[in-house]
Parts: sequence; C-alpha cells; structure tokens
Amino acid sequence: MGKKLMSLVLGAMLTVSLLAGCGTKEETPAAGQPVQTDGQQESAKPAGDAGTDQDAQASEENNGDYYVSVIMKSFTGDFWKTVQLGAEQAGKDLGVKVVVEGCDTETEYEQQIQLVESAIMKGADAIALSTLDSEALVPICEEANSKGIKIITFNSTINSDVPICHVATDNYAAGELAGKTLGETLGGTGKYAVLGSAEGVKNNRDRSDGAVAYIEKNYPDMELIQTQYMDNDMNKAISIINDWITSNPDIKGIYTNNETGTIAAATVLSERGKVGEILHIGFDATEQTCAQIVDGITSSIVTQIPFKMGYDAVAKAVDALNGKEVETLIDTGVALVTKDNLDSEEIQKIINPLN
Repeated sequence: MGKKLMSLVLGAMLTVSLLAGCGTKEETPAAGQPVQTDGQQESAKPAGDAGTDQDAQASEENNGDYYVSVIMKSFTGDFWKTVQLGAEQAGKDLGVKVVVEGCDTETEYEQQIQLVESAIMKGADAIALSTLDSEALVPICEEANSKGIKIITFNSTINSDVPICHVATDNYAAGELAGKTLGETLGGTGKYAVLGSAEGVKNNRDRSDGAVAYIEKNYPDMELIQTQYMDNDMNKAISIINDWITSNPDIKGIYTNNETGTIAAATVLSERGKVGEILHIGFDATEQTCAQIVDGITSSIVTQIPFKMGYDAVAKAVDALNGKEVETLIDTGVALVTKDNLDSEEIQKIINPLN
C-alpha cells in the first residue's frame, strides 16, 4: 500500500468506474419490518468465495418446513443490507423460510428483545441473532432455548453458552490489521485516535482494542489521543472527530471501526481540508466507503465479509435443525481494501457477492 493518498482530483476521475463496479443495492424495508424469503424461489448462487459450500448440497437436502428468524442489529447501512442478502440467499438455496428483521437503531436493545419474543410467538424453529447487548439479550435467548428453539449468533454474541454457534469476524485480529496498517503507513510515529461504535458490544471493543494493542507493541513512538465510542450515531461521530482535530492540530491518523464512523471521518476530513494531511483507516467496505478510497479521502478499509456472515448464520441454523454437528465458532474472514486492489476479483466478490 502506498504511503501517499491520491489527490481528490485524480480520485474523482475514478469514482464513476468504482460505482459501476460496486453496483446498487436492493431497497430494504423500514427498520423493524420483517422481510420474508420463500425458500422455494429460484435465485442466483452466491458469487465465488463470498458464499459457502452449503449451496452445493442444497438441492439434495430435505429441510422440511423450517422457519429461521434472522434478527440483525438494524437495516441501516450497506453492511446490514449485504448480511440480509446472504441470509435470504441461504433460505432460497436450502429451501427454508427466512424472515429478516432489524431494529430502528443499533442502541435499541429493548426493541431487539421484543423481536426475539415475537419470533418465539410466531413459532420460529431457529433464531439467528446479532445482539445489541451481550447481557441484556441473555434471558430472552435462554427462554427461546428452553422452548427448543436453536440459537445461532452472528457478528456479535451474548455472554451465555446458549448459542450453538457464533458466526463472525475475528474482530480482535481485524483490529490488529487496522493497527498494523495505520502504524506502517505513518512510519511508526505521530498522534492517532480510535473511534468505535458501541462500547457495550464486545466485537466492537475488540476492533478498537486490537488496533491499540498492536500499535503499542510494535510502534511505541506513536501516541494515542483517545479511544471514543459514538453509539453508531453519525452526528455524534462527526462531533467527536471535529473535537479531536480542533484539540490536536498535529493529529496524524484516525481509525474508525465501523461503516458509520468511516463515513463520518470522510465527511469531516473533506469539510476541514484535512484530506492528505490526516491518514484515515476505515472499516467495512461498502459502496460509499469504497468511493472514499477512490476519492483519496480514506487510505484503506479493513472489511468483513457480510454476505458470508448472513449466509452461514442461516446455513448453520439449518444444520443444527437437521441434527448435524455444528462448529461452535465460524470465522467468516477479513480483508484489507486499498486503491490498488479495489477492482480485484477477490474484493469485488465481497462488495458485490451476487454479481
């Protein structure tokens, strides 16, 4: 990865080609509204490594009339829309009913509890859940488990042994990759800050902690200004980043560990004329965050593979319902996206898994 950001002028010339590569996302319903997939419908298979090996045997599997409830944190952002695509594709491939739901925001854990309660009442055979609070969702998940409902978690889990399987990124390792990239690009010196989303959710803390720990160990001359959390609130994220820049005019790097923060950082750096002066490492490659790389605002992005996460969550739920042995942890992988590899087949499969 080069150590200079491309100019905004050159980046703008490339934006059109990127957006053509990224494609457009399907419209999704308002938060909290279910999306049902008819397991018998025909659809395209997942593209390459973005999917799983489950669909190869789907036509031979007799999955009965299973109903899998998929409860995401929200429908906000391209990341969750892609998770939804993966879950729905698995439902079609495996011949099961999949209903996808999400909360209004990523802080509404009480609403998420209600969604789990609703899934229980509607007779879900399995619930795949990305929890908004590692403690608050424990009692309702234990209740579901006591009724024989299989519990799978993805992206973030609960502090309980109830989940049969957790499907997720190794978030600490992803944070380490971000820290390594930030440290290398800055030459091991300078002040930096870390912006997380939800301090109460372990997977998000791990992304922050992994980055800071890697830098402290390998780049001791770098100075951490602050690790802050913004509750997935765009306005709050923008305010925090503005405060960092105002209070620390010599800041050299910012790492944001989710999609919302990554977009917020690009907004602030552009508005304050700091592009090329402050290095930005982001998280989660989506159409908008990829455009930031092309425009030279964001240097690189550590990305999860959300389609695979959604697909595997449903596939493992079906395996459990069929009495198969299921691994307790499925690592869905991570990749580093830069201007140099953005158009590669590997990265495009992550961004546009069904193309």
